[in-house]
Amino acid sequence: MEDVAGDVSGRSYSRLVIRDATMISGIATPAEGPVDLVIEGDRIKQVIRVDPVSLARYPRDWRRPEGERVIDAGGMCVMPGLVDMHAHVPTDPAHCGPGGRDYSFWLWLGHGVTTLRVAGVHTKELYEQRRLGEEHPELPIPRMVILHHWPPQAPFTSAEARAEVRRLRDMGANGLKLHTRHLIMDVPLLEAICDEGRKVGMEAGAAIHLALNTKVNALEASNAGVCSIEHTYGIPEAAIPGVQSFPLGYNEMDELARFRESAYDWPEAERYHDRVLAVLEQMVRNGTVWNPTMATYEANRDLMRAQTKVWMERYVTPPLLKRWTPTPGVHASFHFDWRTADEVAWRDKFRIWMKYLKTFFGLGGTITGGSDAGSLYTLYGFSMVREAELLQEAGLHPLDVVRIVTTNSKRVLRLGDMALGIRAGAPADLAIVDGNPIENFKTMYGTGVERFLPDRVTKVKGGGVKWTIRGGVVFDAKDLLKEVERHVERLKAS
Repeated sequence: MEDVAGDVSGRSYSRLVIRDATMISGIATPAEGPVDLVIEGDRIKQVIRVDPVSLARYPRDWRRPEGERVIDAGGMCVMPGLVDMHAHVPTDPAHCGPGGRDYSFWLWLGHGVTTLRVAGVHTKELYEQRRLGEEHPELPIPRMVILHHWPPQAPFTSAEARAEVRRLRDMGANGLKLHTRHLIMDVPLLEAICDEGRKVGMEAGAAIHLALNTKVNALEASNAGVCSIEHTYGIPEAAIPGVQSFPLGYNEMDELARFRESAYDWPEAERYHDRVLAVLEQMVRNGTVWNPTMATYEANRDLMRAQTKVWMERYVTPPLLKRWTPTPGVHASFHFDWRTADEVAWRDKFRIWMKYLKTFFGLGGTITGGSDAGSLYTLYGFSMVREAELLQEAGLHPLDVVRIVTTNSKRVLRLGDMALGIRAGAPADLAIVDGNPIENFKTMYGTGVERFLPDRVTKVKGGGVKWTIRGGVVFDAKDLLKEVERHVERLKAS
């Protein structure tokens, strides 16, 4: 990785012991601890209870496990590595500046994200990065499941679409990303794409972003066989009879107008509650996943908060910050005329959107966690933690949230034993957090958390992911974030 300036490579050990951790298994069972985890190679060999009751039951000559390296995780939690189910790797220097790809990898791994479902342009470069990470696991490259973008504005017959699916699979695609704003798409064509993807073994399936300039809504996409529906689009539209009540002068290609009016899709759909339920119930029956990516839209409900986040100064590159500055000619930089009324409307939308996310979950639907970071004041890694907080705000228990952002996503991606969570025999993809995310997801932010000791005078700072373990390889998460800071400083000085 030619852009790496510091030593942020991972280390593997013949036998690694994580001692005295509190374990959050990732399968929505309560935390357990303290435990010792024994890792050999890329697998968890043993999970050993070392609480007083368990210790009293062991033979007198029993000894705690030792290893080539022992990590003292006392007072910390170990959880499965996170999956960002909507990741865009910044390979274009115009986005984050030079070295943007590595910069994003450090941020993701620095927040315990071990796997990315990449909805990628510049896909050929990402295939090479995936190969490099598999052949050299010590490099700080998250595991990548790559969704190849469907060719834009290409008119396909069903037969031609099936041939294109096979071609992309032969290139190495694990699945497909369909963005209907850029596609000529109807239901028969979508059915052919999804069917052929299953036939050729595209294990990650098709993820679809349902724009308003398409005839396909979420109900039709679900029935056609897509794996996941991204963001919020398409679901409220499927429940509204006719079209949303747009102003008569509305122009879909005007980004400011599009995001302004998007605030009213869920409030309008709410008038047709039974129709919304029917859409969600059909999605559950079809096994369609909902990947909401709430974090990427949060700036719309509180712009000033988004523009003054505590990590902006230390972790955001100047080119990325410039890209976020409201500019009519840059995608998702539309806040140049953002009003109090817009924020009020988006807060109302979030309330209803979250209500139906919880309803979908309660019906047995599968939710996954994705950030869509890189736009709208959202940063790689940090935004995955924020997505967890927003899922909790939607009314989901933090234990369910951990399952959503870890094992749910691995099951959807057909990653086999990685969906088992933390147990003997499972792959060693883990995040060790200085604190308890179930009590407070903020403990996972790279900026850490501050608290006062019982004397109410002494302030201490802790938190953050301490170590990220991907396939048994240990990465120092704090060192990765320090390298991000150095990278940002170099770009500021250039």
